[in-house]
Amino acid sequence: MKKKTIALFTTGIMLLSAAPAPMEAAADKTAYDSVIGTLPDWTPMDFISAMKLYNEHGKCFVSDGYICMVRPVRSNRKDDIEFSISGGASEINSPVCEGTKYYELDIPENPDPEDLEASMAFEEYCDSLGLSSHNYSFFENYAENESRYVFEVDMFRVPDGLDMTVTWHEKNGDKYEVTEVFTFENHDGTTVETDMYRWLPDCVPEYNSFVNEYGIISVHDNYVAYWADINYTVGASLKMEQSGEGAIEEFLESDCSPFVLDPGTGRATPSVIIYKPAADGMADVTWRIGRSFSDTEPKVSSEGKFEIKNNCTEIIDWSANRKTSAVFTFIDADTEEPVDVSGKGAELTKSSRQAPYTSDMYYISSNPCTITLNNAYDPNCSYSFSMDSQAGRYDVEDMKVTAEEADRREVTVFMKWCPNGDLNGSGEFNIADLVSLQNWLKGDADTELPNWLSADFCHDNVIDVFDMIVMRRKLIEKLGIVVSPEYPSSRYTLLRITGEDHNLYAGPGTEYMVLDTIDGSTLLHELGFSEGVDDWVFTEANGKQGWVRVNCDGKPNVIFMSPAIDKPVIYLYPEEETDVHVELTLTESELSTTYPRYNNGWDVTAYPDGRLLNKADGTHHRYLFWDSVNSRTRFDLSKGFCVAGSDTESFLREKLTYMGLTEDEMNEFIVYWLPRMEHNRYNLISFQGKAYTDSARLDITPSPDSICRIFMTYIPLENAVDIQPQQLETFERKGFTVVEWGGSQLS
Repeated sequence: MKKKTIALFTTGIMLLSAAPAPMEAAADKTAYDSVIGTLPDWTPMDFISAMKLYNEHGKCFVSDGYICMVRPVRSNRKDDIEFSISGGASEINSPVCEGTKYYELDIPENPDPEDLEASMAFEEYCDSLGLSSHNYSFFENYAENESRYVFEVDMFRVPDGLDMTVTWHEKNGDKYEVTEVFTFENHDGTTVETDMYRWLPDCVPEYNSFVNEYGIISVHDNYVAYWADINYTVGASLKMEQSGEGAIEEFLESDCSPFVLDPGTGRATPSVIIYKPAADGMADVTWRIGRSFSDTEPKVSSEGKFEIKNNCTEIIDWSANRKTSAVFTFIDADTEEPVDVSGKGAELTKSSRQAPYTSDMYYISSNPCTITLNNAYDPNCSYSFSMDSQAGRYDVEDMKVTAEEADRREVTVFMKWCPNGDLNGSGEFNIADLVSLQNWLKGDADTELPNWLSADFCHDNVIDVFDMIVMRRKLIEKLGIVVSPEYPSSRYTLLRITGEDHNLYAGPGTEYMVLDTIDGSTLLHELGFSEGVDDWVFTEANGKQGWVRVNCDGKPNVIFMSPAIDKPVIYLYPEEETDVHVELTLTESELSTTYPRYNNGWDVTAYPDGRLLNKADGTHHRYLFWDSVNSRTRFDLSKGFCVAGSDTESFLREKLTYMGLTEDEMNEFIVYWLPRMEHNRYNLISFQGKAYTDSARLDITPSPDSICRIFMTYIPLENAVDIQPQQLETFERKGFTVVEWGGSQLS
């Protein structure tokens, strides 16, 4: 690589090149003089640490007063890449001497399979590089590849009061072209990045944080940023359409894909596409994702609306889902008066209506109340309101935007007062409250109403016979009709009515009174169930609790929003070549995909090494595959493990080994599940037993001598939770052995 330095260095900085430190001294980073200072612990010192820093922070990382520039380059193209520096700056390498460092991948020795310690060290080295296969042939091929990757690492410092520009160039033909420009300043003793990469992500962690904070579409520095996560390997493509006088055009795409030595296939490419203004006016923009070779119409991914002004020097985001602050005004829908929220612990909760199901809670201390957090008001979300009150609650009846600016909305929230009927303050609405109201209306001097607002059903600040009539009706509904579930649920499974019966019943049967009719688009929570009535579920809708039908005359009436039973695979290990018949019976889900094809069971010839010959078509297999949809299984999450996403691989290796999977079985499990789990902040993991095996029964002929069925459920979490550790059982293989593993992601 070539380097051009266009800078004025101070005398002290020039001392760096006068006495370069040898590379062999790199391990002792504290040994260098005070002109440079002590290099931070995070300084890349080899290929692995450079790759890790690149995957965690992208091309540029600024910390502890240092700037570290990292990029993977082909070893045979080092002379086609250069950089230049302008402004006041100093360049150091890692550890300390002038010049760029290239870190080659260390090629390990092929371990002797009989040497357990060497084999384990080799596997740990492979794991540190993300090579799950542990196949030494990869290193042999890599060493022979003249275009193999190396990591270029450059370290810089910007003296106080100065700034610096680093420009990357790449040779194209006979000329060098600019590929990236990075700018920095140190005006107050702190070095900061000032180019667009200070906000534009170029690695997976930054990409995830960017999307979480700004959403799919956002505006920064007069650019439109669009989040894209497209699997080009399966033919997916992105198309941007726009209309109106204004226009935007693509400027660049920041690839956020991690550097991996063995990229594999089928992975989506996370990136952020940047558009710049091209014409003044209002621009309506639609992004669609589809397949160019498919007849299916591309689906709308996102929509945006942008106002471009002042000769393309200003762009304002008017998109419906843009990030804005909100001013909420809470109005009583009956009295049209402001709701008094002061000192009552009022909270407004925003919940998404579609996956991923998330919620945010805002504390309301005044009316009106300004929420400065981005996108506190989202027209695509539902809202609920709670407030400390012994008399009842307010429900959100309607919300209207009354004023709007690009970064601010004024929203009027119309509230419906729902008294709880607990007139005597006992904590429960019962017949005693009705008796108290009747006695008070008769003029009984000994009867007091300490909580009279709880009986103001007419919401007119007057307690009279009309309130008593409504109170009696509410009490009959509460005490005389609704049947409570035998087993209240604490897991709150989501469901939605898709069949013909939209009624909410007072009990688990059509002979009970119909309490209400539920709109098919309403998302419901399972609040409980009763033994022996599997076709009914207890829920709440429109402020009323009751029962809805799960099935109508054998046809599904609701769809549970729980995910599918995902990729159970069945291994068969007889002691000798054996003809085996396997039948699967599902009681709480519907069979979806099987391979080889399931036809009233699988009939195979199984061999001791696990090979299977499918008798139906003569094909050979490693295992039997199946999955199912519309799972209604009530999984047990009372015990389990809360695991950081980055620790998922080591956790699975430890637990699966303990539970008895072989290395090949464990690797196939991890290869399938790790990409889905390791990028979550945390995973709540619980291995299921009876709940799973009862809902997916296996009947195998001849009967196996030992069977191991491992089924993992997990929930992605943003924050860690405490959970009682699960005690797992080990598995001993004997005789004809059957092994099955699978899993499911829960909402």
